[in-house]
Amino acid sequence: MQLELNRRSKVPMYRQLAAELREQIVSGAMAEGYRLPPERELSSRLEVNRTTVLQAYQQLKDEGLIASKVGKGTFVLPAASASRTSHTSNSDFGNAITRTTRSSAEMGTSQASSSGDVERATSTDFLTTDQGSSSAAVHTIRESRSVQGPEPTVVRPPWSVLFSDYSNRFTYHDIASAERAQRGDTIIDFATGSPNPADIPDDLLRKVSIEAFESREFDGQPESPIEGFEELRALLAEHMRARGVQCGVRNVMVLSGSEQGIDLIVRAFINPGDCVLVEQSTFFPALQTFRSADARIIGVPVDEHGMRTDLLDGYCARFRPKLIYTVPTFQNPTGTTLSPERRSELIDVARRYQCLIVEDDAYGDLWYGGESSDAHRPIPLKGMENAGYVMYLSTFSKTVTSGLRTGWVVADPHVINRLAALRRMVDQHTSTSSQRICLELLKEGRIAEHLRGLIKAYRIRRDAAIAALEQYAPDEVYWTMPAGGYYIWVSLPDGVRSLDVLESCRSQGVTFMPGSVFDVDEMDDSHIRLNFVRPDAADIDTGIRIIGETIAQM
Repeated sequence: MQLELNRRSKVPMYRQLAAELREQIVSGAMAEGYRLPPERELSSRLEVNRTTVLQAYQQLKDEGLIASKVGKGTFVLPAASASRTSHTSNSDFGNAITRTTRSSAEMGTSQASSSGDVERATSTDFLTTDQGSSSAAVHTIRESRSVQGPEPTVVRPPWSVLFSDYSNRFTYHDIASAERAQRGDTIIDFATGSPNPADIPDDLLRKVSIEAFESREFDGQPESPIEGFEELRALLAEHMRARGVQCGVRNVMVLSGSEQGIDLIVRAFINPGDCVLVEQSTFFPALQTFRSADARIIGVPVDEHGMRTDLLDGYCARFRPKLIYTVPTFQNPTGTTLSPERRSELIDVARRYQCLIVEDDAYGDLWYGGESSDAHRPIPLKGMENAGYVMYLSTFSKTVTSGLRTGWVVADPHVINRLAALRRMVDQHTSTSSQRICLELLKEGRIAEHLRGLIKAYRIRRDAAIAALEQYAPDEVYWTMPAGGYYIWVSLPDGVRSLDVLESCRSQGVTFMPGSVFDVDEMDDSHIRLNFVRPDAADIDTGIRIIGETIAQM
């Protein structure tokens, strides 16, 4: 058994040890019944505190991977044991927070009730808690107080008790971190996950919008069917067939953005405690959706070629996932692309274990690999199987404008019907206006022409960003070379924390996203994500020079 721990990493040693042991167990390197070293022996061998080993072992016990027998030691459990365990530490952590906040709130309420110690509203409180009131209303309250005597009392709702378990399962610091990274008067923005508004031709959107609203079909148009206008669904099916996906109108539903598709799929398939496999670093709104459903989220290691599908068999045998969520093409945040061989392996594993694949393909149309031939353009997973195991999601927000909240899902008709039924509870249909604009974009090859211009501009920016990294980044810094999409994933030197780099760079007018936002375990402090399409091309060199110099000074 070979174990490697990085003593300069900011990730706690017990988490590193647990991750090393987990990978060896699910890969089969440690077979069922394998006896792990005693805590004292392993701590001595690794030269770490015994508590580190105890914590790592406990984490793996919580995941159903190992168990201890008094007088006999600690052993690797059979794969079937994992499906009988309770939720992962992510879920337990969220429940612990919920329990703590509930008990604290109940204690505070009890004390307030017994002592009569309630908050008294001042004029400042009134302005804070009733922001919709006018200054005249405040004046009236002040006058009534002087006449009536005692100030009115305000007992605020016990929010921590009233919020649902569903909302308490969100890890709000992820969202807060993302917002902080994008907030402020930044000069060069590598953080925001959307295109540069200057790249969207005003004349294109203006012309398309005018034509959409002037069309005779739009006059008196009734509201859209919940699945979307049939004409738009047909054009989307045609668009998908050009990408290698064989589908028809019955396989397509129009969405108010692809994130709505993730939410609907989770509602349709995930029960509390069900396992979802994801890339170890992935699209963080998807993580939030899985957490809100009380799913058991397991991260699969990723390398420069994407998800480690050679480990998938072991993960599926251990955890019996209901879903595998993946961004296989120009992945967010790592920029990696799953090879054809790994795509086939992923589909084969899903079939064997009867689990579904959610393919999030927001960036698939932005391929920079060639000018004249699509010979090596990645084929979606949905184009490699027709039995229904893959549910495909995409959106126009990454290729047209972030304000056009229109996406689509391609799936088996049984899935489309169920998603439509669930959608009726929260959203009757996608905006009629947005659908009409998308119809005009898809007609007569307009979207294809628009994409050619974007790809040319984005390829130049990607190359400029890579050239700047080669010039300014210290030798210990590594990065991906994306074949498309928005993102470059940068690995920092040992001991350099992404949040420290971000804080310093923001003070110099440069921003990006720290790796911890995307990490399943929320622990990755050694990577940063750069969106090279967001800044103006002229700013990329300056921005990356500042980032490189900041890293070198850490």
